[in-house]
Amino acid sequence: MDDWFRWEREAAIHLLFPTLEGSMKPLEEFIGSGFPTTILIFKNGIVTWCVKNTEFYGLGAKLLKIYKDDIKEQEMVEEAAKRLEVLRNVEEEIEKANIPDLTNEQLTDLYNKLHDAFINYYGIGAIQEPLAMQAEVELKEISGSSSDEIAHLVAPDKLSYIQEADNFLLETKDIDGFIKKYYWIDNNYSHTKVLSKEDVEKRLSSIKPVQLSKENSQNIELNSESKRLVQLLKNFATYQDDRKRNILIYLHYLEMLLKEVGKRANIPLGAMRDTFPSEIKDILDGKIDEEFINNRREKCFVVWEEKSGKPSILIGEETKEWEEILIPQVNSSPVIKGNCASKGKITGKVRVLLNASENDTLEGGEVLVTFMTSPDFMSAVRRCSAIITNLGGITSHAAIISRELGIPCIVGTKNATEILKTGDMVEVDANKGIVRIIS
Repeated sequence: MDDWFRWEREAAIHLLFPTLEGSMKPLEEFIGSGFPTTILIFKNGIVTWCVKNTEFYGLGAKLLKIYKDDIKEQEMVEEAAKRLEVLRNVEEEIEKANIPDLTNEQLTDLYNKLHDAFINYYGIGAIQEPLAMQAEVELKEISGSSSDEIAHLVAPDKLSYIQEADNFLLETKDIDGFIKKYYWIDNNYSHTKVLSKEDVEKRLSSIKPVQLSKENSQNIELNSESKRLVQLLKNFATYQDDRKRNILIYLHYLEMLLKEVGKRANIPLGAMRDTFPSEIKDILDGKIDEEFINNRREKCFVVWEEKSGKPSILIGEETKEWEEILIPQVNSSPVIKGNCASKGKITGKVRVLLNASENDTLEGGEVLVTFMTSPDFMSAVRRCSAIITNLGGITSHAAIISRELGIPCIVGTKNATEILKTGDMVEVDANKGIVRIIS
């Protein structure tokens, strides 16, 4: 069995790396323990976030012991709100600033304020994935319930921000109002996007109204501990959704500053996305150029040892040792197993999407197979007949969105993108968490 938990998606270094920074020291300061040793592999526009399974779930167990106490949970929510307010204030400062008129020192200071406010906020957000994954494990063990039953028990009590935005657009048909309110909604960890009227009109033509599902598993008898785990998972699904919204807004302001830094240093925004936060001053001082950045764009490993104050940045031959450790063995079985996130059973043709830029290649009714879904995959999600992901649990984006849309979804298969190929005909039995290759 593979010892490593892997989280994969499309990402640029500078847009994702601050989440690792927040997962280390700020999280440790908040709860007394940061993430265990973590390796980020950036390769041709894709990141693989690697943590040992035992250590990842061990952190989750530690967090769960703390936040089973609903008073501690409420304290965490209140502290996150305070830190978010600090981040919002910095974003407002950037909005009001005449950025081109700032001196290099002022621009660096403003960048550092945004960076520090974000990682301080994210230090609390980093609690969410390991806690939710461990809570799911414990709930299954204690209640004896199936993945399908649990998935419906823990469905959030409010719509995701994506469906909230879509419903706003459907109800108002206000294109300009949508752009003003949701200007950040197509941002992701690889780039940000300025919404055009054409973008929103296309979105409007493809969406349908969604209401909260009333379906659940009320017939399941739960003891008090199971009920608390269910409530935690419901709450943390909402916290994760709110955190994603706040990250996408932050990325808008981050790229405003990166664009200006790059302009002054004669470095394109695309290359600036593959810099590190600690390099901003050196870039403005002319000590780092585009050629230096390009050397890491094909392959760059970030290795952050537990309890270490900073990571090691490895490129070229330096990555070999870790690469040998982290390359998984591919299982060629015709049956793929995962966990039910949204029930249903369909037969369809596979479409493997590793990048959201490939969304338009998915034809209506195909089965979307990817590392994990994120908001930028929504145009494909709306057309697919089912979702299969390598990663994620019952509070993941794919799980929440598939339940809202009423399509079958299997998460946590680990290797679906390696086994399945575009064009394969498969039977997706989400009720059992099984995918069978038919031809």
